[in-house]
Amino acid sequence: MSRNEAFTIRDTNDGHLRSLRLAVFLASLPLGMLVISMPLIAREMGVGAVAIGGLFAVYSLIVVVVQPVVGRGLDLLGRRPFLIAGLLGYALANAVFALTSGAGGLYLAQLAQGVGSGLLWLAALTVVSDLASADRRGEEFGRVEEMAFRGMLVGSLVGFALLRVLGCDDMNDGLALLVGWRVLFFGYTAATLVAVAIVWLRIPETLDRSSGRAEAGTKVYEDQDMTRKRMWRVPRRLRILMGIVALTATAAALLSPILTKYLIDNVSTSILALGLAFLPAAVAGSVLPSRLGGLSDRFGRRPPMVVALLVAAVAALAVPLVQSLWPLALLWALEAAAFAAATPAEEALVIDIAGGDHQGTALGYYTAAAALGGVIGPLLGGWIYDRSAEVGAFGTSALLMGLGAVSIMLFVREPRRADPVTSLARDAQ
Repeated sequence: MSRNEAFTIRDTNDGHLRSLRLAVFLASLPLGMLVISMPLIAREMGVGAVAIGGLFAVYSLIVVVVQPVVGRGLDLLGRRPFLIAGLLGYALANAVFALTSGAGGLYLAQLAQGVGSGLLWLAALTVVSDLASADRRGEEFGRVEEMAFRGMLVGSLVGFALLRVLGCDDMNDGLALLVGWRVLFFGYTAATLVAVAIVWLRIPETLDRSSGRAEAGTKVYEDQDMTRKRMWRVPRRLRILMGIVALTATAAALLSPILTKYLIDNVSTSILALGLAFLPAAVAGSVLPSRLGGLSDRFGRRPPMVVALLVAAVAALAVPLVQSLWPLALLWALEAAAFAAATPAEEALVIDIAGGDHQGTALGYYTAAAALGGVIGPLLGGWIYDRSAEVGAFGTSALLMGLGAVSIMLFVREPRRADPVTSLARDAQ
């Protein structure tokens, strides 16, 4: 293949990646408001801290169940059907959120959101791994993370603005919060349906069916059976990484049902103040992943992962010790910047370990490990918050983050990656 043909393929792939990022942006619009507002909506319905934790946990539980199977399906059936199905699941969840009037509806919507997430995000990451060259993989994963943050930022800004227009100057104003919630989620439903249309019209199937999977089909049945067993086997390095991911995801998710509640109860009930406090972190996540994600392509995957976990541990410890939003806002922005470099590095490391035709399967196991932490964390956080001093939940989160950083330094080894100078020509062949 000529050099011009290789660059034509790259330009075509870049166009598909831009369409994918736009779809991710639209799908991510409600995510920020869900994290901030759903605990308050549930509180208006008389739901306690443990049950609120259950709302977050049920979402992650569905992801744990779905993603290993989806990962295998991506390698067998292709990426595009799962992208479309995941977006439809998101649209259904948004519609249920808009219509619900009780805790049962919130749980139903979280179930739909979990199924949609289990399909969508894994498929999106696998499409990126298909289309991005080896020397740009961390950067391209960062671009997808960046668009997800931008969607959360825009969706949250619109949400806070609408609540202000409705006269909800205090997050304890339950009636205005409920009305704004319904209007917002009808809008989010429409935006997600637009994302479905974008994927349907602009993103082709990216699974390369001419690779080793096709050759395996010509072997005898015994060889096919061995191939299937190998596809489900988890490499030792990936098992170690999955354990660390589950640990640190537990630490992060532990605070999800209680952070907003803690801030409302102890720091400020002003909707404007809370929105502005989260804004710097959202902005950092919206502009830095594509710029910092490429650091792991040049300097290795482990350093940004370790730094991010240590910063997150400090941020968790600071919350109950600092009784002002603005120092916390700066610390959260620093934390967002650290994870803007670390998350693409972590995702790229999974692909480095997997290699070959097992990328979807490996990403499925990896994201399932993260989702497992999302099951354990909220329930544990709600339980600690209800039964101990408030500092207990934040201290536990910080301890687990620190253990994760030490574990990466001691137990994670990076496989040797391809020479970036020749990767473009090789990927084009």
